[in-house]
Amino acid sequence: MFNIIRASLFKLIKDWTFRITMMVGIGLAALLIGINAGIGQLNGQTMFLSSVSPSQNFGLTVPINLVVFTVSEFTCGTIRNKVIAGHTKFKIYAGLFLTGLVFTMSLMIVYLGVIVGLSSAIGGFDANAIGGGTFIGCYIVYFLTSYIFVTALSVFFGALLRNIGGSISISVVSLVLLGMIPLIITLAIGKEFNAANVQMWINPLYMLGLYANSSSIINFLHNVGADTSAFYMQNAQMIIAGILTPLLWSTILFISGAFIFTRRDLK
Repeated sequence: MFNIIRASLFKLIKDWTFRITMMVGIGLAALLIGINAGIGQLNGQTMFLSSVSPSQNFGLTVPINLVVFTVSEFTCGTIRNKVIAGHTKFKIYAGLFLTGLVFTMSLMIVYLGVIVGLSSAIGGFDANAIGGGTFIGCYIVYFLTSYIFVTALSVFFGALLRNIGGSISISVVSLVLLGMIPLIITLAIGKEFNAANVQMWINPLYMLGLYANSSSIINFLHNVGADTSAFYMQNAQMIIAGILTPLLWSTILFISGAFIFTRRDLK
């Protein structure tokens, strides 16, 4: 397993798709900073909220490039060579997922570091404006668990279809819908922070999709006041759902993908 992951990571570092995507992310971060600075709305907290969504902006490039990387493992004969070398199919699929996870987190952490760091340096970062340390900590956890799901989804369809066009289409459309539905329903019915809302137990991107819009945070603070810690203590199920739901779907996708992969012919 270690050798599989090491070989995949070495290929990832040398992969031009990964390098180009990283450069695009840095360029996009600079562009968005310039636009927001030009309209007088640049600050670190707003860029932090709006930059993590996998259904918009740079977040959409992650599943696209992850699918390309995964499918290339099949089309270039890398998977077949690993099987010939004696590695089990389960270890190979697990290696694809773990490498994809490194791919995903590397891109997003660099992108967020640049856009939030520069925005904060120029326009400041007011943690209290978005709920303080409690909310920021929860939001970071939502980000991490959501992108684990993004990785599991992209690798699943990439390995299942082994076709770049089809895999990208299904992955991107799925993520866009999952990311936008929470905000659409919230705006439509006005039930923004209902802890009993079944959406958060079904949709793996519910919490991240809901809070990615800065207006949602403004409404949140208006509804619960400054004592956000007390609010979260009373509604711990929201935090639990934001963590467990994407992890549960990630587990389902990983197990399903590994099961199909181990029983499917490589041809």
